[in-house]
Amino acid sequence: MLIKLALNLIAHAITDVTIPEMVTTRTPLSKSILMLKDLLQFTGVLFCLFTAFLIHFRLNKNNSFSGHLLTALLFLIAFCNSFHLFIVLGTINYFPFLYKIQVPFLFLVFPLTYLYVRALLNGESSFRKTDMVHLIPFLLFTINYLPFYLMNLEDKSQLVLEVTKDFSKSYLDQEGLLPEWVNMVCRLLSPIVYLIMQWRLILSFFKNIQRPASKQFVLVKKWVYDLTTIQVVYTVLIVLLHLSNRLMINGFISKAHISETVLSLLVCISFLFISCYLLWNPRLLIGLPHLSFNNQDASYHCSIQDNESLFYELENYLNKTKCFLNPNLKVDTLSRAMDMPARRISQIISESSYNNFNDYINQMRITYAVKKIENNYLSTYSVEALSHTCGFNSKNAFYRAFKKAHNCTPGQYCTNYFNSPNNTNKP
Repeated sequence: MLIKLALNLIAHAITDVTIPEMVTTRTPLSKSILMLKDLLQFTGVLFCLFTAFLIHFRLNKNNSFSGHLLTALLFLIAFCNSFHLFIVLGTINYFPFLYKIQVPFLFLVFPLTYLYVRALLNGESSFRKTDMVHLIPFLLFTINYLPFYLMNLEDKSQLVLEVTKDFSKSYLDQEGLLPEWVNMVCRLLSPIVYLIMQWRLILSFFKNIQRPASKQFVLVKKWVYDLTTIQVVYTVLIVLLHLSNRLMINGFISKAHISETVLSLLVCISFLFISCYLLWNPRLLIGLPHLSFNNQDASYHCSIQDNESLFYELENYLNKTKCFLNPNLKVDTLSRAMDMPARRISQIISESSYNNFNDYINQMRITYAVKKIENNYLSTYSVEALSHTCGFNSKNAFYRAFKKAHNCTPGQYCTNYFNSPNNTNKP
């Protein structure tokens, strides 16, 4: 389906004939903006899917509940946004039975975001019983559209064809038990309600908590504030876009008015920003945004002195056993070896000067590599051999970690070290 969507998008960009949104009334500038809008939205869908797959299959190694919610949220956002493209590019005509299937799921996006933020901040590991209430709008509008979903395929195909010719019919014609305006009003009110709840949750959490600002804590705080702010911008733009469409339908502004086109573009830009945020912030993605403690669980919350003592114990163990040289070392493996909970290890590392477990282990490997270089290791062995000796799976990963730590390659470090006038260990 995505391949067919991509082909339609390319055909639209080349021929400029497949877009059904009142083509004849639009100026060349508006048509160009609409093509850009569709391209941005398609890119956003791909980024959302890519990030969701990355988190689910590669990055959520601790199997965290908030990680699963984030994956589901990204899949849901991609799913809902792709249907708008299916309609405006005419792809839905190949799958008319799917028309309106995404509408009930739109009522899950903001509740799921709220539940994700709550799980992230409070360290929750499952849903609460009362969370069932968030499904009410989804179930209500699923029932609302049941007669339409069960409609004869031939009749539905004709209706879908008319919608692709005039997109305004998608929100004017009554296709459910309730008038379509009820759906639109609920879709605008739901985000507002959940954003208010989300802001209250975030502000209350960070106001009441008192703890040192570790790197991971600062990252998570920035992430939830940025996520909610982007959602606010997106919601405001959606409200303005629907208002513009209503004014256009009622004849107060012309169908070719630039405001509707610009608002559509801004909506797609804000969606793209949401979908790309984690990819643009790899430290967040690699560390999977999470707080490593439950604010309500006093028994789990460690004092600063306890964390420093545990970190010292962890570092001593790693230096003594040199287990960081194992390229397959995982936090679970270290947890069993030290008889320390994996979550505790992640906590004390994230509250130190390191971003996460992988960052900490890589720093230890680089420190070990530097000692090897200063002992003239590279005069006998290659950089690739050094990378494997230090526990890296590839030379490229070793180069990236080394440059991050020392702003130069291992070879450059070696040259600079042995050419230094203060060096007494020249070969």
